[in-house]
Amino acid sequence: MVHALKEAYRILTPNGTMMDMRPLSVDVPLEIIHTGGRDNAGMIDTSPGIEFDVAAEDAIASVLKEGLFFERNVENFDFTLFWKSIRAMQAYIEEKWKDDVIISEEVWRQAKKLLKMYRPQSKIRVGIQMKMGKYEKLG
Repeated sequence: MVHALKEAYRILTPNGTMMDMRPLSVDVPLEIIHTGGRDNAGMIDTSPGIEFDVAAEDAIASVLKEGLFFERNVENFDFTLFWKSIRAMQAYIEEKWKDDVIISEEVWRQAKKLLKMYRPQSKIRVGIQMKMGKYEKLG
């Protein structure tokens, strides 16, 4: 990752901006949203991505220490996803998150139960925690 950041440094114009935006490996709730509010079906385990988080943080720290970039701003925010069905969510996970999340059978069971209880005005919501860093090229 350090190599990629050094390549970004090489191609950026003087005082150019590099953006680092990525999901964080922080467990998040799988919620069922309905007319009366929301219910938590359980937690989604995002620990499979922790090694990427650590490597990305180490790479950013390395280029900051080398004086290649200056940290302008870092913010965390939620990126919220919605699905109408378990099947749609599972298809999304298979395509986008296959190796990045673990959802227990108990969480799936609870989600199915809650969706059925609140139909037809229910949907699934997951708020992924994101990090966005803005870095200015030095030199």
